[in-house]
Amino acid sequence: MIHHDSIIEGKGRRKVGWCAGKTEYILMRKITHEKQERAVGHSSYGIVLPIMLAAFLASCASAPTRGAPAPPTQPAPPPVPAASEAKPASITAAALGLYRTMETARAAPSDDELKVVASAKTLIGMAPNAKVTVNGKLFTLDCIGTVSAIFYRMDIDITKDFGKYSGNGVNCLYMTLKDRAVLHYDRYPRTGDVIVWDNTWDANGDGDRADDPRTHAGVVMAVDDDGTIYYVHENMFKGVMIEVMNLLQPAVASDASGKRLNSSLAIATASGGPKPARFLSGDVFDAFGDILRIKDYLKVPGAAGLARWPLAVAAAR
Repeated sequence: MIHHDSIIEGKGRRKVGWCAGKTEYILMRKITHEKQERAVGHSSYGIVLPIMLAAFLASCASAPTRGAPAPPTQPAPPPVPAASEAKPASITAAALGLYRTMETARAAPSDDELKVVASAKTLIGMAPNAKVTVNGKLFTLDCIGTVSAIFYRMDIDITKDFGKYSGNGVNCLYMTLKDRAVLHYDRYPRTGDVIVWDNTWDANGDGDRADDPRTHAGVVMAVDDDGTIYYVHENMFKGVMIEVMNLLQPAVASDASGKRLNSSLAIATASGGPKPARFLSGDVFDAFGDILRIKDYLKVPGAAGLARWPLAVAAAR
């Protein structure tokens, strides 16, 4: 036997959908129960059913009708762009890995730079390992002794921190410059910059000419527009002299016009033996160091001022 409620509910769903059918179903139940209440004397349904009806009507108002299309999905708001980094007003030399701008590198020499040149000139022509006294201190003019004497005359002691480091004098100079953040690798240095070279001789005696770092040093005297650097150093065969290096053409001895660009610097392992594969000054370059930038740090204690003259020579040239 099919129940009357089922027939009513089925007809209601076919006509008006689920919510409308359910409403009709509740109304029919209410009528039926009211009749039952009158018949048996119970009145609780008169209170409960209106509450049930109100709850179902509320749910119908919020629930979508079966089969009805879902409301269109609102597109997500576009992502908020990240705050863009402020563009620099200009690109600095440091951003390009340069120590100085070209304008600074090519500016007229300062007073201190001119004093470096004047001090170096007093040593040019002295024999290898000559002895000189500068401001009361005795120097041997090997490579590091020559560099030391040039600056000591300006009351700058490049050996001040040598006791902190191991290795030869050139390595100690390099480490001093590194720790004071004045090493650089610009192709156009300034007068007064020191130069450090690698592999100029077989320092460790193992026969390998490519594993001897920081074996020689010199001082920049001048720089041509084409990048040719004039430096003073102690040539172990000829003594203190000026030679050249060009880091724009480091492996070229002379240009097409015959101008010397790079001097021979690395020596043969044995006297009269073949030169190493890389022997030109530009080819064994390591770094520059801006000594004048840290002159106050390296100042000789108690020094009255820079550039005290004259230079006393303790050995014949």
